[in-house]
Amino acid sequence: MQSKLSTLIPYLLRYRWQYMGGFVALVLRGLLATALPYLLGRAIDALAEGDHSAAERLVAILLTVAVGKGVAQYAMRWVLITLSRDIEYDLRNDLTAHMVRLDRRFYARYRIGDLMARASNDLAQVRSLLGPGLMYSAEIAVISLSVLTVMALTDWVLTLLIFAPMPLVSVSVGYFGRRTHKQFRAVQERFSAISARVQEHLTGLRMLRAYGQSRQEEMRFERSNDEYFEASLGLVRIWRSFYPLLEFLVGVTGISVLGFGGWRVLQGDITVGTFTMFLYFLAMLTWPMVGMGVVVNITQRGTASLGRLDELLRQRPEVADGSRTRWQVGHLRGLIEWRRVTVRYPGSSAPALDRVSLHVGVSETLALIGPVGSGKSALASLVPRLLDPVEGQVLVDGIDVRELPLRILRGCIGHVPQETFLFSRTIADNVCLGNQGAKWAAVAGAARAAMLDGEIETFPDGLDTMVGERGITLSGGQKQRVAVARALLVNPSIIILDDATSSLDAETEHALLARVRRDMPHRTLLIVTHRVSSARLASRIAVLDKGRVVGVGTHDELIRTDGLYARMHERQRLEEELDRK
Repeated sequence: MQSKLSTLIPYLLRYRWQYMGGFVALVLRGLLATALPYLLGRAIDALAEGDHSAAERLVAILLTVAVGKGVAQYAMRWVLITLSRDIEYDLRNDLTAHMVRLDRRFYARYRIGDLMARASNDLAQVRSLLGPGLMYSAEIAVISLSVLTVMALTDWVLTLLIFAPMPLVSVSVGYFGRRTHKQFRAVQERFSAISARVQEHLTGLRMLRAYGQSRQEEMRFERSNDEYFEASLGLVRIWRSFYPLLEFLVGVTGISVLGFGGWRVLQGDITVGTFTMFLYFLAMLTWPMVGMGVVVNITQRGTASLGRLDELLRQRPEVADGSRTRWQVGHLRGLIEWRRVTVRYPGSSAPALDRVSLHVGVSETLALIGPVGSGKSALASLVPRLLDPVEGQVLVDGIDVRELPLRILRGCIGHVPQETFLFSRTIADNVCLGNQGAKWAAVAGAARAAMLDGEIETFPDGLDTMVGERGITLSGGQKQRVAVARALLVNPSIIILDDATSSLDAETEHALLARVRRDMPHRTLLIVTHRVSSARLASRIAVLDKGRVVGVGTHDELIRTDGLYARMHERQRLEEELDRK
């Protein structure tokens, strides 16, 4: 638990002075609250003795103390609860920034729905720990200490009755606290499972309908919901025993104090005012005893959720700037070289790339072509360091990419991946993703270069047309061209098109690649494709098969070697002829 709480120390230190002010108000409120029963007892004794002037003075002081207590309580709650919201705000920003820096292997282990549950539900529980949890804990400590001190100084015999149930309370708190922590973690895990299933269900809704799986998915969700319900019910079962036990102990203590205190009043050992003060104090101590259950509940929920957040915050990206980073590098020209690079994916025995060596000159176009699973995308992903090789080097401008600042390296690369993702914003907003300050003319120019200009005119609001979630209102080809325009707008030194035109017909793809090459002649262009018609536009072509380079040359040179490329060319030529018939 200590290691988990260490995650919060920087945030607590950041707001230490505000917390100090809040706790000063809390202590003041506790002391004033303790003074009220004492003054009330003195006033009752003064009335019993017939000293009306003293009683009036005490009543006036009572009213003043009550007002002061109310002001201090307001300040206490306003400061401490507000601080918990401030830390929640900071923690959410830091968590989001941290997850953005994590690489693909992290997201292969965690589902999106689980991450959303941690960033929302778990974070809310941590906020409760830092707000009500800390406030109630300190309030219980201050009230208990001040009240029991005054009671012990007044009548230590009667005070001993208050301590009688404390050992049982301590044992109960420890036992039920451990069970709550374990059970609430199970509840949060079930909630994460439900969130992940809903996210997958909504994302793949059209696929579920297409395959008639809607009813089966409803049944699977119902099973997940049942598991969450049972876990939540288990938590309720724990607390349905704990709270009644605390209430029972409070009731027994109250009856004991009432009986024994009344007997001592009849014996003349204590005054009526003192007895009234003790009854008032007993009522005040009801909250600390019952509040211990509330604090245990909040604390165990908060620490369980903090453990789940801490698990994310302790993750470190495998691809990151390191001690060898050359921070003085400012710009890259675009010379790329792969030196005997080997890539292995987790869980796979065969390497995705096996000692591959290639190079691309500045302003040159290299096409990577080969069958599915040949390693084309893996080779292209090494350049912007979306992954690192387990062996070998990737160099840009003669510098190992592991020594280049990620911000500089990726800022000089326009990368269009296989899976096109558009945000639920306008076309212009999606194009401007990598260059937020781009002028409208530059955005329109990038759209023209990506062959979107003709179709944009047909959209209701042109570049300001909303594309819907994940670009649902656009066709596959339109989404890919928006992604291409996005890459071109950053004016990169290196452009990587990773099968980025697969949704276009061969003629449109050929025209798009030719336009990109024409409009950006001084850029290094890397084309990952499975179409010979696109690859032949490149000045050189690298043919990959089973993680190895099996041929490098121009289109004509590779055709003459009668290898894999020639066979792919012949097969695709026959397919095109059949399509025309």
